[in-house]
Amino acid sequence: MTTESPNIKKFLSNLRNLDKVVRFSTLRRLKDENVAEHSFHAAFYAMILADMEIKSGNKVDVEKVLRRAIMHDIEEALTGDVIYSFKYSEPGFSEKMKAMSLEFCKELLKDMPEFSDSYLNIWKDAKDSTIEGKIVNAADKLEALVYSLEEYSLGNKNFKPIIDSLLDILKGIELESLKIFLSELKID
Repeated sequence: MTTESPNIKKFLSNLRNLDKVVRFSTLRRLKDENVAEHSFHAAFYAMILADMEIKSGNKVDVEKVLRRAIMHDIEEALTGDVIYSFKYSEPGFSEKMKAMSLEFCKELLKDMPEFSDSYLNIWKDAKDSTIEGKIVNAADKLEALVYSLEEYSLGNKNFKPIIDSLLDILKGIELESLKIFLSELKID
């Protein structure tokens, strides 16, 4: 256990930046969505997916899923939202972005020294290859898809390529719950 004292006020102040970070900032949007909203919806979708997996007979640690979903974009309180196509434009660059995100996450969590190591591990493992990681990854992409579908249904054609890309990514995630979820969305 660390002997550093926490700076809860600073941590909470930084964390609240998530509601100021607009997602899809390079696209014209009819309704902005911030990272705090995204994180809430992603966590809720992750809970639904986890419950569906359990109902299908799979063993899922729901607490782990929810903690990971809540933490998955926390570094964006300091970095802002980096667009997907930029972040993953080149393999070497995406690895550098991950390393930089890790440093920003450490910077954010240093104000909570008693929990920083455990929270950092939750963040690192958020989208790993376990069933919990797959659920969080799927929920993250599903939330972006649902937001994009809403924009598109309101007439914002800028989101069509995003929808197509997200559907391709989601089809590569092996979860029975995800297949059911996507079929219920009835995407044309």
